Amino acid sequence: MVPLELRPERWSPAFGKRRCDAGEHRIIGFDGLRAAAFLMVFVSHKVPSPRTEPVGSAGVWLFFVLSGFLIVRILAASRARIEAGAATPMDSLRAFYRNRFARIVPVYYVFLLALYTTPLGRSLNLGDEAFKLSTWLYGTNFYVERHGWGTELGHLWSLAVEQQFYLLFAPAALFLPRRYLGALCGALIGASVLMHVALWSAGAWPVSFDVDTVVNLGLIALGGLAGLRAAPLPGWLRSDAAMVGTLALFMTLPPLVGEMDRWLVVGRLSGLLAALLLLQIVQSPESRTVALLDSPWLRRIGVISYGAYLFHVPLHAEMVLAALGLPLAAPRPVTLALDLALTLLLAEASWRLLESPARRILRAPTRAARRPALINPL
Repeated sequence: MVPLELRPERWSPAFGKRRCDAGEHRIIGFDGLRAAAFLMVFVSHKVPSPRTEPVGSAGVWLFFVLSGFLIVRILAASRARIEAGAATPMDSLRAFYRNRFARIVPVYYVFLLALYTTPLGRSLNLGDEAFKLSTWLYGTNFYVERHGWGTELGHLWSLAVEQQFYLLFAPAALFLPRRYLGALCGALIGASVLMHVALWSAGAWPVSFDVDTVVNLGLIALGGLAGLRAAPLPGWLRSDAAMVGTLALFMTLPPLVGEMDRWLVVGRLSGLLAALLLLQIVQSPESRTVALLDSPWLRRIGVISYGAYLFHVPLHAEMVLAALGLPLAAPRPVTLALDLALTLLLAEASWRLLESPARRILRAPTRAARRPALINPL
């Protein structure tokens, strides 16, 4: 859910073709994947069932792999500038955290303030004071792992995991030599596997497998390893047929597995498919599949997907219309479509009025001089 902050060349074998959007570099097709991930999560929350719940988990995991792919490349580029003498580790760390703050924090806290301090949240189950404190401190996953779900803001657990990754990984990535980045990612993947085994051996409840920090850091690190890969995939894996097959398998595995508890234990292996798909997209920017993912409506949903993810759970069309004096009694498909439309409208307004201005104002200034391009990652 982040832009790729690298030099603006149009193509390299390792990075693929990029489009410049609002002064930032985006890999073509990635916004479409963000849109797909959000829609998977949306369906699982709005139409909960044994079949849709694994789909929503897979959507969150796709977000994690995407985030790792981009964040680790950003950190690798920063470390390359450090080793070229164009920056210091501390300056780079400050710039990284400032940019993450600008992207994530303002709309997140405005969202919490609106629900906790205005009438907007009165009809919602927002949890007890300890839960609210955990949301302010990006510790929602710790609360949920101990107490379970039970609120309409439980989905914030994944944002907490992302922030915890930034806090843990960024200093190590920027203060250690760049050649150790792959090993750092591998260590996190290994820790994730060991945590799966430890939780399973201890008979942990399914929520732990869902929201545990170490368990999920492995997916972000897996995306990071994919982002560091310089070698091209075999030609047959870069074909449209292979790309469609990877995407189809990733999308169909969750409902096929069926039982949510089993999916939470073994399903993160699907992260391998997500990482492969990212490499296929990066290395096949002219393919028909990438063109489909880059269609305007999918791309726009991907751009505003962070706000849409924030807002979609507590936003209920029936409640909004009732508050406006327009009570609605309609079939579930109609209210589901209205929920999606309202979510996207609010996310679009948030992007235009809050998120995009905050990024322009708060982001660290770009250093124009001596910025070595990360053309050949590790």
